[in-house]
Amino acid sequence: MKWIVLAIIVCIIPYTWLTLAYRKENPAHQPYQDNKDRAQTLRLLDSGFYRFDVSLEFPEDVDESPVERAEPERIAGGLPPLLRDLLIDRPTLPARLPRVSAPTSVPAGIPYVLTYDGSPPGPGERAASAQLYQRGSQIVIVVAHDATSSELENRDLNATAQLTVPANTLDPGTYQVSLLGERESLRWTLTVL
Repeated sequence: MKWIVLAIIVCIIPYTWLTLAYRKENPAHQPYQDNKDRAQTLRLLDSGFYRFDVSLEFPEDVDESPVERAEPERIAGGLPPLLRDLLIDRPTLPARLPRVSAPTSVPAGIPYVLTYDGSPPGPGERAASAQLYQRGSQIVIVVAHDATSSELENRDLNATAQLTVPANTLDPGTYQVSLLGERESLRWTLTVL
């Protein structure tokens, strides 16, 4: 029995040293997710869409600068038909969007910042990420929700979030911007100077 214990110890020590010395620090390779992301990117590009990540924050105090704010119109909710067909994993959209505060114009070299109030699609869900899809003069902003842990229930039904489109993302021109919700979406006109 002592030889078996000795053999185990002799094998475990070099194995542990090799594992710690040559362990990859980055996340493990996920070929399925990588192929799915690549396929979705190719489908979007083939249809003329460009996707940009948008910064999503939950500020305590929302600073309303004295610029002209858009008056959005309410349109049918959900993903537009073409975008719905292109996305492999459809995001979970906010249940409703009572209010959005967005400037009507912005210079091309600065970030485009807008705030909105939105209710999560279900209990225990919270806005997790946001993407901007651009096709010509149409812009669609999608805020995806993920489930939070059961201990961290979101009690605020209308959370205020701030979206920041990075500087130099949009070329000068006039755009129709849509912020998508499940039941209804909001649309307004943006001019990039």
